[in-house]
Amino acid sequence: MKGIIPQIAMKELVTVYRSKVILLTAGIILLLLLLAAWGGFSNYKTTRNIRAAAQREKREQWLHQDPKHPHIAAHFGTFAYKPKTWYSMFDAGLDNYAGSYAYLEPHRQNDFVFKPAEGYGATIRFGQLSVAMVLQLLVPLLIIFMGFASITQERDNGTLKLILASGISLYQVAAGKVLGLFLALLLLLLPVLLLTGSLFAWQAPETGSDGEIRALLLLVVYSGYFLFFTLLTVLVSALSKTAGNALLTLLSIWIIGCIIIPKAAANIGSDRYPLPSQYTFREAIQKDIAQGIDGHNTKDERARQLEAQVLKQYHVSKVSELPFNFEGYVMQAGEEYSSKVYDKYFHRLQQTLIDQDRLPRTAGLIDPFLSLQSISMGLSATDIYTHIDFQQKTEAYRRAFVQKMNEDMMQHSTLGDWNYKASRNLYASVPDFRYEVLPVPEVILLYRTELLSLAMLVLVSLLLFYLILKRIPVISQI
Repeated sequence: MKGIIPQIAMKELVTVYRSKVILLTAGIILLLLLLAAWGGFSNYKTTRNIRAAAQREKREQWLHQDPKHPHIAAHFGTFAYKPKTWYSMFDAGLDNYAGSYAYLEPHRQNDFVFKPAEGYGATIRFGQLSVAMVLQLLVPLLIIFMGFASITQERDNGTLKLILASGISLYQVAAGKVLGLFLALLLLLLPVLLLTGSLFAWQAPETGSDGEIRALLLLVVYSGYFLFFTLLTVLVSALSKTAGNALLTLLSIWIIGCIIIPKAAANIGSDRYPLPSQYTFREAIQKDIAQGIDGHNTKDERARQLEAQVLKQYHVSKVSELPFNFEGYVMQAGEEYSSKVYDKYFHRLQQTLIDQDRLPRTAGLIDPFLSLQSISMGLSATDIYTHIDFQQKTEAYRRAFVQKMNEDMMQHSTLGDWNYKASRNLYASVPDFRYEVLPVPEVILLYRTELLSLAMLVLVSLLLFYLILKRIPVISQI
């Protein structure tokens, strides 16, 4: 009786590898994994090179523009490109649906444009093939086909009677089956995942321990996800009268958990928290800038108040007597006011996106697919929070460079003098934009609920697996 669970596990592993149907199914899924890995690698390499080249070109244009008035130079503008992270080779997440660059200029916070999904046409509705998508959606299906008959077949063949009659409990049989199926799955996936990891690591920049931590966390959460489906598959097989019933039950659970609930949650979230049209959004911003955020303090009134305040502060009677160019001061004051308006509306927009995402994340408390999907995108830096963080840091950069231009105008030009030209040293004093993704501890904090819910679902499934199979009378299985 000693070591009976490992013996059953080895028998199950051999049974899996003897099945031509399972091996064919596994082969198809592994081929899809390789295709997804190569597609992710090619897309990353091409996109990274294009964006890096565009960033360098726009930086050179900014640095080598002809000497001109600082405010005119600011309107010449520059671009911010969202870097293609190497994690996106694994999970593209929202990268195809979020804009990849923005034009940075005074007085205006531009939308991010060029959404790659626009170039895919109707085919993008079916989702982009990625390593993460195959692991999340198709590997559970493989687990179901591998294990739906793991115990019902023993019952049909009559071998379950002999095993139980020898004093081995149904729980031990099921535990051995789970161990065997899990090992068989790992042995099937391991060569492909090692090849995929090597391919990705080849293109990975030097990210220190951060990249290794992300990879380790992804390995842990995906292993937990596979273990959940393995436990579920064997449990259903043990409780079902026939293999057909077990397969029907498991496929129903897979369809509901991996297709219906995620789609329904996303649609309900979008309907409940609709996004404004671009026209309505822009009109509201321009209205608040012109008439005031409170609707009572117009642009002209603010200008008069600002002039009176500055004259009083510097104890002069007219703006020409100020120790700086008042026009530059007005430019910066207008920039700061418009920034308040943009903050108001972009915060609402970002909150709406987060609200839309909240329902699927809440559904993840009972659906491991949704929890895993959120965690995977977060660790791959392709989630909504990374996109919002990039927007916010880009906007902070825009405001800093416009302020530098306005301050140079204030200090080095005179009132009404638009012939003043700043040197290229001023352009060089504006640092190039560089974006760093959210650090891993912050990602874990953002997705702590999903991590806990996935861990709880695995633990609960282990507990139920033990309690249910321990309590089933042996006589009912003979």
